[in-house]
Amino acid sequence: MSRVALIALTVLTVLIVPTGLSAQIRASERATLSQTIDGTVISLDFARPRLRGRAQVFGTKTVRWDEVWTPGANWATTLETSRPIELGGRAVPKGKYSVWLVVRQAGPWTLVLDPDHHRFHMDPPDSNATQIRIPVKPAPAPRTEVLTWSFPEVGVGGGTLAMQWAETIISTEFKVSPSYSVAMSKEDAEPLVGHWSFAWEPDSGQKADTSELVLAYEKGSLYASFIPNDPYMGKFVLIRIADGSLIPGLFEKGAIYEVIREEVYEFKGPKGRPDSFEVRDDSDTVIARGRRLP
Repeated sequence: MSRVALIALTVLTVLIVPTGLSAQIRASERATLSQTIDGTVISLDFARPRLRGRAQVFGTKTVRWDEVWTPGANWATTLETSRPIELGGRAVPKGKYSVWLVVRQAGPWTLVLDPDHHRFHMDPPDSNATQIRIPVKPAPAPRTEVLTWSFPEVGVGGGTLAMQWAETIISTEFKVSPSYSVAMSKEDAEPLVGHWSFAWEPDSGQKADTSELVLAYEKGSLYASFIPNDPYMGKFVLIRIADGSLIPGLFEKGAIYEVIREEVYEFKGPKGRPDSFEVRDDSDTVIARGRRLP
């Protein structure tokens, strides 16, 4: 065989050889899930086993009763939080954890977070003092072919984390550390209480109609409302972020559901008795102005 023919055969051989592990199809493909609430990011990384014709998995050779099992496959499922949270009533410090379940035939199961986050699924950790252990109740659920983690409920201060597979679901509530406090001292609020004119700037993209802003101190917070009533804003709270600077928080059924960080109310004037304000957007552009009314 000539040298040219040998080189051509070598090139052809290289081209038809499989490209390696990176192109493998796995029985339990990896997935990631992330949810941000009030600046806290909660992320999960997990493999997704499928039923593949099995009628049930819990209490079988797939997941035995009283077994310490990672709710996933291959490398242990991990949960990471960018800030401290409360999960199922237990404090969870900022960090990354491997996730395990102790499944039982009767009574609650136990969700276990272990700081040793890089573990193979066949090497569950022993019980130790560094773990966070959370009781969870399994419940019947619509049949799910592929193991699924989700955040089925999300609110301004927390939500629900759930795992569902086959005909079983476990879920637990979590809370995040709030970025802002709606509480304000009477001393800080009283200089702002009263009636103010309010007008959007012509190029703000809002209606240019002049209206009135009413500020009142109630139950330890500074509340605001427009005259005539703004159906979107309703009665809202002004949250202090710095001296003289506040942002709106919107209510629904008595709980804050949105904080509008893009509208900063900056009050100006004599110390202890401001007489005007500007509303600035997230590019520091003035989009509205107002003055104290008699």
